[in-house]
Amino acid sequence: MRAPSNPFILSGYHSPAYFCNRQMELAWLEEQFRNERNAVLYAYRRMGKTALIKHFFYHLEKEKRAKTVFLDLLGTSSMPEANKKLANAIVQKFGNINDGIGKKMLAMLSSLGATIGLDPISGAPQVTFGLVQPTEVERSMEAIGSFLKETKQPVVIAIDEFQQITEYATQKAEAVFRSWTQEFPMIRFIFSGSHRQMMQTMFTDQNRPFYNSAQLWSLEPIGKMDYATFIRAFFKKANLEISEPLLDKIFEWCRMQTYYVQLICNKLYGRRQTVNDELLLEVQQETVQQEAPLFSTYQHLLTDFQWRTLKAIALHETVQSPTSQEFLAKYKLGAASSVSTALKLLVKKEFVVYQNDHYRLHDTLLMRWFQQI
Repeated sequence: MRAPSNPFILSGYHSPAYFCNRQMELAWLEEQFRNERNAVLYAYRRMGKTALIKHFFYHLEKEKRAKTVFLDLLGTSSMPEANKKLANAIVQKFGNINDGIGKKMLAMLSSLGATIGLDPISGAPQVTFGLVQPTEVERSMEAIGSFLKETKQPVVIAIDEFQQITEYATQKAEAVFRSWTQEFPMIRFIFSGSHRQMMQTMFTDQNRPFYNSAQLWSLEPIGKMDYATFIRAFFKKANLEISEPLLDKIFEWCRMQTYYVQLICNKLYGRRQTVNDELLLEVQQETVQQEAPLFSTYQHLLTDFQWRTLKAIALHETVQSPTSQEFLAKYKLGAASSVSTALKLLVKKEFVVYQNDHYRLHDTLLMRWFQQI
């Protein structure tokens, strides 16, 4: 595999050499796999959930201990769409037309009325379904499970943004997925999601289908010391310098959101020069301005008061009591009841998150943009 020209990867997963730490999380995932438990991994977006899962899968595949499948439900709005994502992920993994197992898979999907073809861009096998009724979705999932059950190696399926199924029109989505995992207990599942509260509720509320069915892990930021060592090693290898105080500034500015740390380091590394305060500030401002057109469109999604409330939280960075007189007066927000109502919507839309008894913006870069305008 070709080495990347910039070691600070921004999308996808390359190899262990470009993955930082997460030893504790990997050990936990290994324990769940070894003891045949399903796992739930949740964290806010841009914290590195997907990279962690793919890093874990890399080792399982390399050591030939399991076959792994990854699918992302972000953007799906119904069980038929989720079923298509699942079917395509399975076919891309096992659907080699020249392979015996792949032929069985393709024949099985064909029997369900699926059209098998190749993706025009990637060339990978692709499944196309016509109009699918709910009963056919369950039949398709059962057939896929029956196929996977017969594989020689254990199969681990990671379903990212799993909380998306709670938004489907049918109330049965959680029950359908739960029945499927129960019917095929030898298939292991990793459910991951970025809506922390919803993921916790799905698996800890005794009235929900997935209650007490998996082990949960909250993904926290990578440790600063480990991340600093990782970053400096790549800069040193390229005969570049980046000081510890500057790394501290990067971590603080990014609030340890993995993607943004990677993004800033990627840009700094790409300049191929010693990093100083002036260069760091230039890169930070450039990064914010590149997203400005997108951020400015968010205003159209909110009322004027919701926007003002969002901006006030961004300027304050973290707020423990957004309805306190001090906060209301400082940002001229008026009535506490109005802020409380706006805040509920901002949390629901995930512009704002509530963690450790404080409110803050979910997107660090959006917060920095507010602080610049």
